[in-house]
Order: sequence, then C-alpha cells, then structure tokens
Amino acid sequence: MIKSILTPTRNRPANCERFIKSVYNSTNTKKNVEMLFYVDEDDPAIGAYKSLHWHAQKEYEGFKKIEFAFGNPMSVSKSWNIIAERCVGDVLIMGNDDLVYQTNGWDEKLDQELDQYRQDKIYVAWMNDGINGERHCAFPIVSREWYECLGRFTPGTFNFGYNDTWIFEVGKMLDRLHYIPFIKAEHLHFSVGKSEMDDTYAHNRTKEKGNLYAKDQVLFNKTRAARMDDRDRLRELIGIGKATKLIPKTIHPEFKKDFKFLNVHKLGKEWAATAHKLKDNPTEQQIEQYKKLCESIKNKGMEYPIIVDGASRVLRGNQRVWYCIDNNIQMIGAYVINDQDLDLYIQKTYINKNDYPL
Repeated sequence: MIKSILTPTRNRPANCERFIKSVYNSTNTKKNVEMLFYVDEDDPAIGAYKSLHWHAQKEYEGFKKIEFAFGNPMSVSKSWNIIAERCVGDVLIMGNDDLVYQTNGWDEKLDQELDQYRQDKIYVAWMNDGINGERHCAFPIVSREWYECLGRFTPGTFNFGYNDTWIFEVGKMLDRLHYIPFIKAEHLHFSVGKSEMDDTYAHNRTKEKGNLYAKDQVLFNKTRAARMDDRDRLRELIGIGKATKLIPKTIHPEFKKDFKFLNVHKLGKEWAATAHKLKDNPTEQQIEQYKKLCESIKNKGMEYPIIVDGASRVLRGNQRVWYCIDNNIQMIGAYVINDQDLDLYIQKTYINKNDYPL
C-alpha cells in the first residue's frame, strides 16, 4: 500500500529535514511512501523551505514523492486537507515536524497490521509516539476509504489542536482503534522536555491571538454531533464491507470516482416504459437472455458495474440487479452518474447479449 505522510510545518526547516531523513532511513520500500508538506507564504523561513524542497528531491531519491505546497496562511486543520487532496496514498498518515521515525521497516510492519481491516478498510491506527502510548492517538492513520467517505482528512474547523482527538473519538465510536506499540515515531515535544519551547509552539499558544489550543477545546466540546455524523457515515461503509456483494471484474480508472456499492433493494428497477418486464409478464426472449446472463455471472463473474443515476434509478443493469435479488446478494457494484453522461459509460461497459462469457 502507498503511504502518504501529511505534514503542515512552520519555521522549522531543520526539524523538517530531520523528520524526512528519519522516515527515509527507516523505510524499506521507499517507492510506496510519499511525504507532503504545507508551508504558509508568510513563514519566516520560507526561503529555507524552498531550498529544502529542491534539495530533498535529490538527497532522498527513491520516495514516491516529496512535495512542499506553499500557500495562503491558514490553520493546520485546513492545510492538512490541502495536502490530503494532493496525495495518492492508500493510507493517510498525520505527520509533524517534531517527529522522528525510529523503527526500521515501519512501512512493511504497518501493512501487516492493517491487513486485518482489508474487508472494509475502516480504522484509526497510530504508532508509539513515546508520550501517549495507547491512551491517545496523537498522529492518526486512516485509509483512503475513510478519507473519501468523509471528504476530508481533518475537520477543517480548528485553529490548531484537536484534529487528532476528533479522528480518535470517531474511531472509538466505531470500535476501530488500533494501537501499534512496536512501531515508534517519537514525538520530540517541549511539554515533556524533549525539545525547547520555540516560536512555532508559541505561535499557537501565547501570541496575540490568544491560546488557540484552549479555543479549540471549547469548539471540540460543542461539536460532538458532527463527530456522530462522521461515525454514521463510516458505519455504513463497515456494513457494506460485511455485506455480500457482486463485484465487477473491471472498473475503468477514469470512472473510479463514480464507483460505489449499492444496496440492490434500494434501487429503482426496470425504469424503462416497456410492455414486458423481467419479473412481470416477461417474453420468452427475456427469460432465455436472463438465464444466459445468470450462467455467465455464476461461471465468470460480472464484468462491468451497472449504471445508476443520482436518484438510484437503474439505467443499465436491471437483469444483474435481479440476479443479486434471486441469489441473496445484498450489494452490487455500480457507476453513479448524471443522465447526460450515459452514452459515454455505455461505450465502456457494453457487452452484446450474444457475447456473454459462458
């Protein structure tokens, strides 16, 4: 799996390179790891960061990617989402510029730990940061499926803190927390004497804006309902993971964003105005065609997803939906599209009824 380590950083280019170097030296399969950073345009050390951006490309060659994004000053709650949009990882990892990865082969060990969630890929994992242990997840690890379900990595509402606590609490609600004590990513935080208080720590705690961490705590305490909403959306994915599914063999890369599993009992079936319907007064030709399709799916599987519109109306694939119903299959793979795009999708998914692979 590709791992994306996502890190907003401020006024710490030396610490940032220390972090990159620690990940580089402890990673076994570097081509499966990318590191993305966000730097505010008003950062006092922006020149050093830009130099590091070019230097890191050569010095740490082998990573899938090392990238620095430079943009408008914003909270880390928002900047984490900016770089999350640019990442390609199957796994999204919260990073920090005061972390040092210490466990050799952490990437392969992480793969092994997360394999138990392969059914639905919903989890909140975290490494041993040398401070919190099992009691708190300070640097959450979530899946691409988690990220795409919620449409964000972090809430985007906080000034500085509680992004990790938000994700941790949602994972706790789902009973999907997974602490990995033998993978160590040490947090060199000033509060436990592992570093000195610097301008970056002070920027969010003692400057003219007031203690942003304390303000975020107030906001966190008022937003439990939003975390419950996250829980419910993710819980639906867990249900899909446990459900029986008719899985297409081919999902076109350009249509992947439109693909999802749908409950066959919630679909609007046989929408076309026709005199003969599959389960109500079918013709002999329909009966034979349906038998042939059933034989094909049983022997070879379903080649392509069905096509459904935004109102859950089946545009192409009614017989495959009935196959699921007749065989007690709960979910079916589908492209959910706008009606006007139907012809484009048909061109990519059409199989002549005489060519079903038997």
